[in-house]
Amino acid sequence: MTRRDFLAASAVAAGSLTRLRSAESYPPEKLARIAVLSLNFDGIMKTPRHPDDPKRTLDFMDFPDMVAERYGVHWVEPFSTHFASTEPDYLQAFLARVKKAKSRINQISVGGLSLNMSEPDPIKRVEAIDLTKRWIDHCVALECPRLQVNQGSLAPEVREGATKALKAMTDYGKAKNPVVHVTLETRGGNIPWQVLVDVIKAAGAWTNPDCGNFPDEEARHAGLRVMYPMSSGSSHVHYAPERWSLPDVIAIQKEVGYKGLLAIEAGGRNVTDPYQPTQTILDALMKLI
Repeated sequence: MTRRDFLAASAVAAGSLTRLRSAESYPPEKLARIAVLSLNFDGIMKTPRHPDDPKRTLDFMDFPDMVAERYGVHWVEPFSTHFASTEPDYLQAFLARVKKAKSRINQISVGGLSLNMSEPDPIKRVEAIDLTKRWIDHCVALECPRLQVNQGSLAPEVREGATKALKAMTDYGKAKNPVVHVTLETRGGNIPWQVLVDVIKAAGAWTNPDCGNFPDEEARHAGLRVMYPMSSGSSHVHYAPERWSLPDVIAIQKEVGYKGLLAIEAGGRNVTDPYQPTQTILDALMKLI
């Protein structure tokens, strides 16, 4: 081994040790409230769409172990397109890896699928309902209590049909034992949070409050005060101190009595270290909760 290789290997080892010590230094009761999205590592995740890309170094099956070892976190939130298969044997193998890491699955997001409840074509809405039902069944197999769906546009002309579609999805999840909660989050764009809340209430679904997806602080504070009490115990956390205040968000959670999971959603693409954004949010949360 050359001196250069030795120094590089030593730096990697030191960095790993620092991360482990950092995770171990955080109170277990705080870490117990944290989940990590697989979407954070989409740029390096080996996926069915990119099976041979050498830049993709993280195997989805290794994701639960990585989160537990690197961050000390034992809740994971997989993205649907990261599953190489939905065959029962594959799902059971992934669940076994989750349990090996002494972890649990918080939620699965199907936001990356092409169909959604706002499809103007009623046939495609039926297809969206059927696809969502299949993913609810996958949640049951994976002992996962939540499925986050994509609401689409919720445009006025499709809103009634979208609400009925969401209700069909939600009722199917409620019929499971234990219940699979169908959740929705604000996604920015032109859908006011009030519209989303009205649709969720009408369908009997749940919110997945996302503190980042609001147009301004006034909407964020008002929307989160309504949406946290409507959740099933999970929310997404971003970090953008140059644009909005995470301390204010945590203060609102405490004000309304939200004590559910905080699922870290961080950008892992086009960065030097795809693991650091998740660590940054984790460090910020540990100081606030």
